[in-house]
Amino acid sequence: QAFATAPQNIYVADGEHVKVAAILPSGSKLAVGEQTKIQYQTVEGKPFQVLLAEHPENKLIPDWKITKGEDRIKIDAEGNVEALQPGDVTIQGTIPGLAAEKGFLFIDALGRVGAQDPDGTIHWDIVAMIVFFGISLYVSQMLSGQNSSGGNPQQDTVNKITPVIFSGMFLFFPLPAGVLMYMVIGNIFQTAQTYLLSREPLPEELQKIVETQEKEAAVTEQKALPFEPKSAKKKATGGS
Repeated sequence: QAFATAPQNIYVADGEHVKVAAILPSGSKLAVGEQTKIQYQTVEGKPFQVLLAEHPENKLIPDWKITKGEDRIKIDAEGNVEALQPGDVTIQGTIPGLAAEKGFLFIDALGRVGAQDPDGTIHWDIVAMIVFFGISLYVSQMLSGQNSSGGNPQQDTVNKITPVIFSGMFLFFPLPAGVLMYMVIGNIFQTAQTYLLSREPLPEELQKIVETQEKEAAVTEQKALPFEPKSAKKKATGGS
């Protein structure tokens, strides 16, 4: 009995999408040495290759990945499967999005993942977005903490290190360029909002409370410093 996955919506052109399912004609159980081919087709039965021929301008080439039981089965780029050993196997099929190879502004391909290809090619558009994300995050944190009373060295250190950590994560755990662009734009709006709020004066009641707290903190600090050497001197005198 043939095995079919649940249909998924796939965009084959701008504004045009169809439901496509992956099908194993011989079923999900294979004997050792048996071969079959995974086929994509629409719910109406149209082969996926026919859809590709109707839209040659879009590179919707399926990709196959064995997520479980890699030593038990073999699969090639065309979806041909051969059972090697008994056991359970899970195969993941992926069809790239319509915009994966399309560019936007200075981005070469929205679906590209990673700042560097296996052959060593560096994608400077992704590198630029990672750097700009770190800078905008640093500026946003500086704006958020500029009105805080008193200096906290630990908090200042965290504010300086956090942008570096987040930027480094995008290098080791890369995201598609389109997702990274979305995060960068969102961070820009957040930074602009933080700046506008920092320029907005507080209500009179809140401003009085803040000024009172700052005065109390300053007085407490001034009182604490002179007593420290005296108490230390008393302890030294009592011990002698």
